[in-house]
Amino acid sequence: MPDILSTPFLIAALVAAIAGMVRGFAGFGAAMVMTPVFSALYGPEVGIVLCMLLEIVVALPLLPRAFRHVDWRVIGLLLVAAIVGAPLGNYVLTLVAPQPMRWVISAIVLCAVAMLASGWRYSGGPRPVATLAAGAVSGFLNGLSGMAGPPIAFYYLASTEAAVKVRANLTTYFVFVDLVAISLFFGRGLVGWDTAVQSAFLAPAVILGGLLGERLFPLASEVFYRRLALALLVAVAIGSLIL
Repeated sequence: MPDILSTPFLIAALVAAIAGMVRGFAGFGAAMVMTPVFSALYGPEVGIVLCMLLEIVVALPLLPRAFRHVDWRVIGLLLVAAIVGAPLGNYVLTLVAPQPMRWVISAIVLCAVAMLASGWRYSGGPRPVATLAAGAVSGFLNGLSGMAGPPIAFYYLASTEAAVKVRANLTTYFVFVDLVAISLFFGRGLVGWDTAVQSAFLAPAVILGGLLGERLFPLASEVFYRRLALALLVAVAIGSLIL
């Protein structure tokens, strides 16, 4: 049982609440907030697993309302492609040095953000080829560096979809991606009992943050939502260079 009055736990709880609020509002970005702090507090192996568990926990109360706006055909194509792309990314990881690859990925993300910030959007609905490509790149980057988010965020933010649909699809996609990832961790015996207990004690903080973020979402304009999402992508790109 964790010491809930200790400084590390209180810091972790505060970070979990902030991460939950980001996820509840934007539909993604919780890992960006939690992973660096949790890794510093508990070590990378425990920190990453703890982050994945809490990412699933925070999304569960958000799913019922998100499901009403989800395009399941698109989500299905993205997930199938991501599952295919992940092993390839993992294989490439064994062949190349990780740091140069992080630089390349960060540069690509920043270029994509610049395109979106310029006002570029694709017209009409996404074609199946584009959907499969986005999912495959997401899976590839997840296997390579754990950065599954940027390609999917770019895919949805480059559309003309309303913010409520973008957020719902992002929320749903990342739940399934996290479930696949955590099942792999379980299968490899990387999820210890202490980590599971720690996540249970931090769960109320991340859930409350998520519900607060969900309440704040309707108060924001489409422009504010897209600007915040772009800021999160920039933070992911810069953070991957630092960490």
